[in-house]
Amino acid sequence: MSIISPKGYQEDAVDNALEIFRYAESQMKQTGDDQSRRAISAHNGLVLLEAPTGAGKTLMAGLIAETFSRNNHHHNANIVWFWFTPFVNLVEQAKRALRKDFAGLKISDLSTERVAYKANSGDVFVTTWASVAARNADTRILRKTGDLSLSLDEFIPELRDSGFRIGVVIDEAHHTFTKDNEAVKFYRDILSPEYTLLITATPDDSDVDKFKKAAGIEVIHKIQVSRESAVDEGLIKEAVKSIAYLLPDTTDKGQAIIDIELTALKDGWETQLRIKKELANLEIRLTPLMLVQIDSKGKAGEDAVEKTKERLIELGVPEEAIAWYTADDPNDDLSVVARDESKEVLIFKVAAALGFDAPRAFTLVSLRSTKSIDFGIQVVGRILRVHPHLQAYAVTRSLPEMLRFGYVYLADIEAQGGLIGAADKINAIQTQMSAISPNTIIVKVAGQTEVQVSHNGELSLLSNPYIPPAWKETQLGDKENTSAPAEFKQESVSLFEDFILPSSSKTEDIKQPSYRPLIMGNRNYPLQQGIPLRFKSERIMLGTEDMVKQIVVMAKLDDAVLNSGLRKYKEVTRQTISIFNQSEKLVETIQARLSANEVSQRAHRVLFEAEFIDPRELNEELFERLKSEYNKHRGLGLSEDEVENALQMILALYPKLIRNATNSCMAQLKEVYDTAELPIEVEASSSIERARLGSYGIVPSDLNETERKFARLLEVDTGNTVKWWHRNEDRKPHSVGIVLPNGHRYFPDFLIGVN
Repeated sequence: MSIISPKGYQEDAVDNALEIFRYAESQMKQTGDDQSRRAISAHNGLVLLEAPTGAGKTLMAGLIAETFSRNNHHHNANIVWFWFTPFVNLVEQAKRALRKDFAGLKISDLSTERVAYKANSGDVFVTTWASVAARNADTRILRKTGDLSLSLDEFIPELRDSGFRIGVVIDEAHHTFTKDNEAVKFYRDILSPEYTLLITATPDDSDVDKFKKAAGIEVIHKIQVSRESAVDEGLIKEAVKSIAYLLPDTTDKGQAIIDIELTALKDGWETQLRIKKELANLEIRLTPLMLVQIDSKGKAGEDAVEKTKERLIELGVPEEAIAWYTADDPNDDLSVVARDESKEVLIFKVAAALGFDAPRAFTLVSLRSTKSIDFGIQVVGRILRVHPHLQAYAVTRSLPEMLRFGYVYLADIEAQGGLIGAADKINAIQTQMSAISPNTIIVKVAGQTEVQVSHNGELSLLSNPYIPPAWKETQLGDKENTSAPAEFKQESVSLFEDFILPSSSKTEDIKQPSYRPLIMGNRNYPLQQGIPLRFKSERIMLGTEDMVKQIVVMAKLDDAVLNSGLRKYKEVTRQTISIFNQSEKLVETIQARLSANEVSQRAHRVLFEAEFIDPRELNEELFERLKSEYNKHRGLGLSEDEVENALQMILALYPKLIRNATNSCMAQLKEVYDTAELPIEVEASSSIERARLGSYGIVPSDLNETERKFARLLEVDTGNTVKWWHRNEDRKPHSVGIVLPNGHRYFPDFLIGVN
């Protein structure tokens, strides 16, 4: 007998499910053939229990299993249950809950107790689909007969021969059930249960239809419990508030360096402290829990757990109060942390945390980026429950406003759509019960009692066995994707090795050979009359020691720039939505922290932008000028660390500051010099295209198609503007180069003489 008294709506749902199962059992006891059993089960043997997280789905399922297993009711079943959890880490959690609350159920060990003659009605085997239906035979240990127990394939038929029905409880598993052929085959062919109970907080009609077809079920009885029913009984919170941050306009210089993650953590921790204060005011001895949901790895492979811990400690969270759990680093046991009130923050990764209960949790900070509704349902579910210490207050609506809600802080505003979608999905569940299907009717045909399935109220005069809906097995995930585009199957290429040719910065020193024999089929083409032998070219005056100092002097550090260096915060808009009632929206302006990491990275890129400048020297000179501007001219008395922080902030917010100063310096630091003389002749094919205005009377063979078209346009100039044209090669002693504002040299494709 369960030691927990169910709430009113829970009792109604349990009674409704039992009514359906008992009707089916009464029919099964009147017949003995497998066809009748399958027909009865297909019409009144499956119940889908839909209820939001925290409404007591496990309690209701346990009560149904326990009560239906008792032998003190004529229409109860002599039944053994198989209870499937979606993940292996939830098996022990389910076992603990069943042992604690249901004395009428006996938790049996599936690995050692597969012995039919020792079975009793109410035995429960808790497992996962992966344990019994793995594709790899070596991992299906439960499907093999051992010295002390039968394989499942033999155990289940023996249970039936011993007079037991088979019952199945599937917890949140219909999403994955129909994606695994082995699980479907095991359910249909081996278990072939008389009774199935699905329990879910995330109903999806398409998933339910897939399950119905795959399981060979004719009628699924939906029993639904609304969110309001659980709120009225004080089991879940009235609402969840979703808080996200709207960044300033993209033209704003500070937009991309706002540290939204730190802002969300700060707001979440402040909410945690206010909740602690409210609980203390009520003299309720309870330490609330703040959940922080992360990706397992941060940017550039950084450890997201360590990074998040550092940030929380920076905000004032005691290090010993922080617990964490990820699939890669299960440092703390989730079920222990849920009860251990010395822990105030739990950092976790979503996949590992699916399904864990934390009634102490009021606040969740999500640092993940996702728009998924399923993600939203998981997030909401983690903070929806009301702790037992507060349930009496919740029923009487006497809790202060701060304690009546859950709070979700989102580092990515796009995730708010997933939460709203989750709320709509939860709100769509309205309390309703299910009626018994009347389509299975006990009849006698030729002296034999059997079940017939009526169609439009009509029966057959002859035996008419039930045929379950067809299910076509599909292969999933084993075959290589042969439809991938060909370009994704080719070998990778190196950008630098295959597309960028190395070049020397000292090409002026290259000397041409004085003599080279002609290649067969080639001839020499002399430089034409009227073409200059030398040209003027530009280069940076190498060895200019005061270049960096001049750049720093020319940097325009006006009041706006200097003030921005002292900035630590930036205004952002914070949007709060009550996700179950989206008309309740609050929009306010807050001061958000700037990201020191992003500022540092941007400043680093600016310092390294000009390749011909030593970034360390540039940083030192800028630092000295800033220290003078702040402390000598403004009298601020900043420390060296504060000046360095201001320098990084200025470089991050004004990336063109150094570029513009460098451009101004280039005009002063570049020099014009005479190139080497052009070669007096060039070698080319005897059949090369001729050019009357070309410097060597030919169209060079190394021109690309665009360049070739341009050369031909020069050749047909009828306005007598073009006097001659010359193909300007890159980085030769006779080449013309122009110094660009960034210090790089550019070699134009053509030099053109005009009349």
